[in-house]
Amino acid sequence: MKESYKSSDYFIGEISPFLLFEMEFHSLFYVVQNHKNDVYYTEINPSSQVAFIGLFGYFEAFCKHQFAAIANIFPSLIKDFAFRRNEPTIEFSTIVSLNEKFNRNIGFLLAEKYDFGTAKAINGLFRDLVGISPFSTIDEKRFNDVATKRNLLVHHGGYYTLKYLKKFFSEEFKQTAFKHALKIDTAEYEEISDFLFEMAVKITKQSVKTLKSKAEFKSLSQMDVRIKAVEELLKGIYDTLE
Repeated sequence: MKESYKSSDYFIGEISPFLLFEMEFHSLFYVVQNHKNDVYYTEINPSSQVAFIGLFGYFEAFCKHQFAAIANIFPSLIKDFAFRRNEPTIEFSTIVSLNEKFNRNIGFLLAEKYDFGTAKAINGLFRDLVGISPFSTIDEKRFNDVATKRNLLVHHGGYYTLKYLKKFFSEEFKQTAFKHALKIDTAEYEEISDFLFEMAVKITKQSVKTLKSKAEFKSLSQMDVRIKAVEELLKGIYDTLE
């Protein structure tokens, strides 16, 4: 008997990846705005740095969830993906433990094997799976700067390391290594969050446009739940023009 699917079965948490990211985006935006004029922290918004770390993690997760959803909806894409890079391995114990649910979880299992923490990695993974490279050269440079700031906050509490200062600042500024810390204020948080949101929209729209152009999608019957699943990838994007 053929396994039946709901469109939500293809998505992590049964929520389309962009819609989930949008919910997380707005919850963090609310936190930042709520502390914008905190009388106890007049110099800098105390929530903006924490929200920045969280938002970057949510964006990385969004990329992973989007990749997984695409592979779940069209597992046939995995064949060419595996040909383009070292073929991913999935342990027999994993296959056995999932039993009949293995097929509908294959995208999640595949996504777990890869790192989505850099623009280069994200471009490469989406290019090999579905033929898109969402980050332009300018986007990649900006994302790498954001990622570096995130890593400085997560691994060093924001304090400038000599390695970081050698890469980004003048000789004079290098004397501040280990003494001064990076600060993300409300304005910078809003700028970064807008950029990551725009990239999530871009990844989603490019993914859907490419999927709809493929012969396999065009050959689906109107009753096939995968048509609905592809449309639901756009949930949360109010301008759904491709």
